[in-house]
Amino acid sequence: MKTNLEIVKDLYQFVKSNDLDSIRPIFHKNIKWNQMKGFPNGGQYVGADEVFQNVFKSLKKDWSNWASQIEDYIDAGETILVTGFYEGTFNESGIHMEAEFIHKYTVQDGVITKFNQYTDTSLIANAMRVTTKKKQVNN
Repeated sequence: MKTNLEIVKDLYQFVKSNDLDSIRPIFHKNIKWNQMKGFPNGGQYVGADEVFQNVFKSLKKDWSNWASQIEDYIDAGETILVTGFYEGTFNESGIHMEAEFIHKYTVQDGVITKFNQYTDTSLIANAMRVTTKKKQVNN
């Protein structure tokens, strides 16, 4: 059986390759996925289908080259923390952005039961609001 850390690492690989069929078995059937308010489609989604439709597919549709660049994994047993940054270009504005994040996962009995996102949503919102094409300056 894979460790909790390996399961979370697998998730990032599956998302990167858009392999939703491999993600479903590592999600609890009632996974609680919490996107920050102010993030595109922010809110809570329950179950893999809601996460796929409202999170993964939405980001791929609205952003070019959307990616989560991982800097570190922190293994705390049932809790796995992931640090890194998002990057992508919002299709409508043409603005590229980068925003740091922390992802907090709860993994129990070999499946991810909960996800919480922490990021600077204003950097993402700025890329989505501005109508002139230029690179966003991040602090």
